[in-house]
Amino acid sequence: MFPRVQCCWLATNVVRCLSRSMVHAELKEPTREVSAILPSNQLAIHFQPIVSLKQTSVVGLEALARPALMGVGQKFAKARKAGKLLELDRRCRLRAMEAYRDLNLPRSLRPFLFLNFETSLIDEGVEGSGALLEATEATGLEPSDIVIELNETKVQDTMTLKRFVERHRELGFLIAIDDLGSGHSNLPRIAELRPHIIKLDRSLIAGVDRDFFKQEMMKSLILLGKTIGTLVLAEGVETKAELDTCAAFGAEFFQGYHFARPKPAANLHLAALHPVLMEAARRQRVKAVAAIQARQVEGLDLINLARAGCEALRHIPAQIFDGALANWVGTNTMIEAAYVLDGDGLQISNTHLGQGLPPSRNRLFTPATRGTDHANKEYFFSLMDTGLHEHITDTYISLATGQRCRTVATRLEHASGTSFVLCIDQRLKP
Repeated sequence: MFPRVQCCWLATNVVRCLSRSMVHAELKEPTREVSAILPSNQLAIHFQPIVSLKQTSVVGLEALARPALMGVGQKFAKARKAGKLLELDRRCRLRAMEAYRDLNLPRSLRPFLFLNFETSLIDEGVEGSGALLEATEATGLEPSDIVIELNETKVQDTMTLKRFVERHRELGFLIAIDDLGSGHSNLPRIAELRPHIIKLDRSLIAGVDRDFFKQEMMKSLILLGKTIGTLVLAEGVETKAELDTCAAFGAEFFQGYHFARPKPAANLHLAALHPVLMEAARRQRVKAVAAIQARQVEGLDLINLARAGCEALRHIPAQIFDGALANWVGTNTMIEAAYVLDGDGLQISNTHLGQGLPPSRNRLFTPATRGTDHANKEYFFSLMDTGLHEHITDTYISLATGQRCRTVATRLEHASGTSFVLCIDQRLKP
């Protein structure tokens, strides 16, 4: 992750009693103690673009404080020790808003300003001051210009955090949960706060193109976002392979060195990103079309395989299904397992495993035997209760082998007039 200032935008209980004009004065005139910790000429604001491939545009700018002479973590540690962390934080926030306001961009094309919020400070009882709205108005911005990033630190007072989010959402601010996938990730917080955006942490993005488990985690989080109406932002994207993987899984927004490093406003040339975005979008379109075509071919191949299996069994007595199944499975590398059910879902054959697949040594994963009841399995009732002739399941974990598979179930209309169901588990790549 890039070093960043966690802009809290919290105020003390004393500030709650101040008038609007006094708060504006405080924003404009930092205390002497804060000035001593970080003089005005020692604080710069850099921006890092957040992009959309679908829109081929820069949709956001994350503000990052860059103190001179000292690392940002050291500077804030010094402020915390002096008891001036909140005041310093408000000052950094104000400088970020002023720098954003002064960007030479038409309002209709202006990207959103992403500002960090140190969520753990909610527990200190300083929520409710209205300082964020005051700062927004003082700099001439609108709440709709700003995305509040809630980082994934632990919070005890979740009800207060929820009130903060709901109030600012009503004011027009957008809400994002930052650093999802890092050490303090709290998945229930997503459902409770209903953010507009969730930002996946760099620790999840790094090497995602080579890590199956990270890929599955990302798929799950993106599916969660789609289910509750939240957009997903992949943060810390550094390589083309990471970008392509995140985009293929459905991430909407992207941020990272692959597009641009954080820069001061004077060096922020957003138009220069357009060719990069256009090329990345073109590449994604080509990959998406290829994936759609591959799925169509794979589905057709699986259906044809099942139909061939039915033909192999259609004209032989059910008593010798096992021998025919064993020979047929042994010649097809696509098959992980195959078995036959009767019209009630009872297995009337053994489970025949594909080439090179010995039974698992873990008794949790054991091939089903003759007489096993499959009536409540999706591949059976989805076929029988709908009147379909074929049904292909989504990917699941096979209880026969412990491996990922899909099952195609096909009606087998036997020459004797009896109906059976041929089930074939497709072998998937790990």
